[in-house]
Amino acid sequence: MQAITAAPRNHLTEATVVRLLRDAPAITVGHGLELIGQDLQLVEDISADLAGGQVSRNSYATLHATCQLALSRALSWGSALVRPYMTISDGQDTARFNLGAYYTSTPTHRVGEDPVTYDVAGYDILHGLHSPVGEAYAVDAGVGYLAAVEAILQGQGYTRYLIDQRRGDAVLPSAKVWALDDQTRWLTVVNDLLAAIGYQGIWSDWDGQLRCQPYQRPADRAPEWLYDDRQATSMVGLNRDLERDFFEAPNRWVFVRQNDVDGPPPVEGDGVYTWTNTDVGDTSVEARGRVLTKVVYADAADQAALEAAGQVTIDADMRIPTALRVTTSPNPLHWHFDRLIVDEPALGPYADVMATSWTLPLDGSDMTHEWTSL
Repeated sequence: MQAITAAPRNHLTEATVVRLLRDAPAITVGHGLELIGQDLQLVEDISADLAGGQVSRNSYATLHATCQLALSRALSWGSALVRPYMTISDGQDTARFNLGAYYTSTPTHRVGEDPVTYDVAGYDILHGLHSPVGEAYAVDAGVGYLAAVEAILQGQGYTRYLIDQRRGDAVLPSAKVWALDDQTRWLTVVNDLLAAIGYQGIWSDWDGQLRCQPYQRPADRAPEWLYDDRQATSMVGLNRDLERDFFEAPNRWVFVRQNDVDGPPPVEGDGVYTWTNTDVGDTSVEARGRVLTKVVYADAADQAALEAAGQVTIDADMRIPTALRVTTSPNPLHWHFDRLIVDEPALGPYADVMATSWTLPLDGSDMTHEWTSL
């Protein structure tokens, strides 16, 4: 989630922002839109031309974020970058929440309408990495993984990014080549390099900055928000759908390092990582009465990176069984793979969940979520 008191609401206390989102008896929700440059700096506030829309995020999607905007102004479609935002006020305090940066598509509009309203689809600023590489691409042995990622970001015109340097010392043990293929995109190359050192896929934040950081198991992260069931503070709507489907879920994983071509054959603990879910949840060996194995071949800088990357797959596979779809009052703090505590009878009291997708209407109506049980 966004930090509760991150800019542009850093003039407010955490308690004030929480009160506006959860406790205030009456609020006014507003929305706006900024036209921004590739450097994410403001070009012009064009809120007067925004009639409404929504922002959506799916943390598992290739491009995590999209938006749908109703605009009464023509932009440089295809190249214009916009940043929608939401404001929440109780008449005393006002908090603003930036909602990401988006490239605008060529919109549809009704011929003969005056004034014209453009129905604009916006795509995550990551879209700048979504174009095919267009040729064979290679990173030489001995080159740093994060250095290679940064070179690609700069080559694609990005100037605002945050790269966690904890694995800045990791270098490719052998050259890595991506063959000419219309399916190989810069985003593929970046995420392959990050996965090899145990980082999660690159993502863009609420301001539009790109972020690269080590993967951390959701269960090991501190909860970022509590959705309780008390009358005075509940934000969750009455309609809730629960889905449980774990028929194909594995309970044993074998990860094999494949990119150290000049090294010794991989063995357990040195090129192979095996993990078995013996007794955790409905997909475990104990619960299913059988072992279902998944074998994954992966590039990894070393054994620690192989295990970290493997944990990403394990966590994702183990989250399949339970998904809860709910509505809540507007909470524009939500962002990427949020870790939540939910007091939900279908999941149990104060259950641990991860938010995997959400849609936030800009008019202040209820937002929709999908949460998966941890």
